[in-house]
Amino acid sequence: MNIIAAIIVLGIIIFIHELGHFVTAKFFKMPVSEFSIGMGPQVYSYDTINTTYSFRAIPLGGFVNIEGMEVDSKVEDGFNSKSPFARLIVLFAGVFMNFLLAFSIIFIMLNVSGKAVQNKEAVIGHILENSNGSKVLLPKDRILSINGVNINSWEDIGKTISGLERKDEIKLVIERKNETKDIDLKLTYEPETKRYILGILPDYHIEKFTFGEALKASFLGLKKIMVDTLDGLKMIISGKVKSEEISGPIGIIKVVGEASKEGIGIVAWLTALLSVNVGILNLLPLPALDGGRIIFVLLELVGIKVNKKTEERIHAAGMMLLFGLFIYISANDIFNLTK
Repeated sequence: MNIIAAIIVLGIIIFIHELGHFVTAKFFKMPVSEFSIGMGPQVYSYDTINTTYSFRAIPLGGFVNIEGMEVDSKVEDGFNSKSPFARLIVLFAGVFMNFLLAFSIIFIMLNVSGKAVQNKEAVIGHILENSNGSKVLLPKDRILSINGVNINSWEDIGKTISGLERKDEIKLVIERKNETKDIDLKLTYEPETKRYILGILPDYHIEKFTFGEALKASFLGLKKIMVDTLDGLKMIISGKVKSEEISGPIGIIKVVGEASKEGIGIVAWLTALLSVNVGILNLLPLPALDGGRIIFVLLELVGIKVNKKTEERIHAAGMMLLFGLFIYISANDIFNLTK
């Protein structure tokens, strides 16, 4: 089941990416001979007048075979015969769809889960298990005063405790089920922050996002994933991440499989994360990737036209390097799995 969950997640991400290339190629009337999910020999195919839709044996990867990308191709309306603008849109569409998928998942998750809104009143929502307060306080208790100082809001609790003598007992007056109770307890020392705390968390309730709030929060969530992904790439390039810590498709299958045990929410979030990763990786200005091809189109847009044969040789060399990198990372994944 874990492998099936991983294949479904990766399949969705790949399908969405290739769908972007496919739809925009069709929009600009470029001939598409095949739209395939997976690599290797065909397992199933459906032929139409213009395009073959297929599933292939290895459920990793996929492609859209747009006619006219070959050097000296004479195909009518082929890729290379179109304007630089049209080619740029087709090349970028796959990455855009990956970002759109991630944004859509975040938007749906936020609308399903809602937002946690803190109760501004001094009402306890949770007590830390290892705190002294866990023995005498209960959720929904309302703190009325601390050492004789009136508490009117949750913020008043922190302000009052910060001025207390740490080792002495403090006197709380609380309201519990409409009854007032006096409670004596000592603050709890927290080694990580080197602070004395009461050991309580505020009460909160769940509210639905408005449409505008959900849009804004989704954009911020997408932006954070992008920034984190780019930071990760910087660490890899700078050597701060060891090569054996880098995972490829096999490692991703393991991670998605384990996440599937935690429920659909974790899998959905991981799908958004991986979709952004796939989009950004494809956008890197490396030969054979979408980003590498985009570089040549951008050069053409500013009047610098590179010989097509030279460009294809560069992409072919890049493909060989990427294939070698794929083998290395996959071997690394297998080694990590056998540890």
